[in-house]
Amino acid sequence: MLLCDSYPLSAGEFFIDDEMRVIAPKFDKVLVCTASADTGKNLNRFVPDNAEVISFSRQKNEVGKLKSIFRIFKPMFISEFFFALKKLPLKYWLSAFKIMYVDVHRATNLKKELVSMCKEKNIDMANCVFYSYWHDYKALALAMLRRENSNLKCVARAHRWDVFADKNIIPYLPFKKFILDNLSNTISISEAGKKYFYEYVKPASNSKISVSYLGKINDRKPLFEKANNEILICSCSTLTPVKQVDRIINVLSELKVKGLRWIHFGDGKLRSEIYALAESKLPDVDFEFKGIVPNNEILDFYANNYVDLFINLSSSEGIPVSIMEALSAGIPVVATDVGGTAEAVNNENGFLVPADFNDYEVVQKVEAYINLDEAKRQAYRRRAYDFWRENYEAVKNYGEFAYLLIR
Repeated sequence: MLLCDSYPLSAGEFFIDDEMRVIAPKFDKVLVCTASADTGKNLNRFVPDNAEVISFSRQKNEVGKLKSIFRIFKPMFISEFFFALKKLPLKYWLSAFKIMYVDVHRATNLKKELVSMCKEKNIDMANCVFYSYWHDYKALALAMLRRENSNLKCVARAHRWDVFADKNIIPYLPFKKFILDNLSNTISISEAGKKYFYEYVKPASNSKISVSYLGKINDRKPLFEKANNEILICSCSTLTPVKQVDRIINVLSELKVKGLRWIHFGDGKLRSEIYALAESKLPDVDFEFKGIVPNNEILDFYANNYVDLFINLSSSEGIPVSIMEALSAGIPVVATDVGGTAEAVNNENGFLVPADFNDYEVVQKVEAYINLDEAKRQAYRRRAYDFWRENYEAVKNYGEFAYLLIR
């Protein structure tokens, strides 16, 4: 039973498609429980033949929240509140309390839905793997479920925003210790996430945190030889503050190269602002915002167009699937050394810049690569492709992940 937010009823969580291609055949049936509503649109998402998709509610019903007031007196809530008091300055205490209350309310309701769902569908819970794609209230629901039924198999992945509390506006994520201690296993997508959990939460058992990398399926042939003089740089992310696409624009505006073209895949709340900035600062750059593009079309673009570099200047990351996609096409990557990015980008396949970089540092990296001779650029591209094949090839990684689920 997979718990997620969007897959497969919206354009979000596109990276689950490849995972399902690999792990679904390992199970008799896959029940996908998603927080999205069915829009009836054809989104061209991959859904396994043995999968059934069900939507669950995540509404923060005010009456329901009032009925949940007694939960603040439970030991798990009291323990978490004192944990938050020790971790946070006084100014955040009230906000932390609200976050805790909303999450425990959502998790309790979801736990009830899951139990009812299993009864309705005649599912033997003891023979079911409960898997939350995110380490949030859904993982909390599973931790609460397993606390009451220790024979159940309940696991959750952990990515970026659901791991690195210090990167949030309110530097706190609720019930991490409870979740880590009560799930069968927490599976971080990066060594950096695993290390952070150890230091931030100090779980009762280190053996209950594993690392399993995400991956990308790509059977297209990478382009190693350049056929024109154009300099094509690509980026792919949501247009939100943490992704710092405005910093990419700053860098591009300082590059002293001819024939520069920039393509950005992805959309978000800052689209108008970012587009206006690009228009004002990149008068001599041929740029295009592609918006939300199906994943296979991005890979097709990389296969049919020689992309010189992929750039990601986020202030926080897990290990971006967008970087794995670029590597799978033999595209060297320039990225900030944040989260687990250093586990995917190194001096052999690209260039890391500090989290607190200045624009000139990135400009230097980009220009240095562009000015390399053809043989050295080809070497970077081959190493990028080989690194993906060895470390982020989806069939291998998700096959190993399936073993973690069923062992």
